[in-house]
Amino acid sequence: MPQYFINFLRGGKISNDVEGQDLPGLEEAGAAALVSAREIVAENIKSASDPALEAVIVTNEGGRELMRIPAKSVLPGSLK
Repeated sequence: MPQYFINFLRGGKISNDVEGQDLPGLEEAGAAALVSAREIVAENIKSASDPALEAVIVTNEGGRELMRIPAKSVLPGSLK
């Protein structure tokens, strides 16, 4: 099973996932990343965190970026 890493971009800096997750495919990795993005954006709003989340980046075992989910994309339509 492939391993995917869900990394977080805040303030122009990437926090790398060092453990990774074994998932069947990119679709499942994207779903996991989306859940993480929603949780972090909600926490950013509640606590007025700075720097706020800019994006969640899914990479493979070799560090190649496979998917980028902008934080704005997880907000409800009225907040975008």
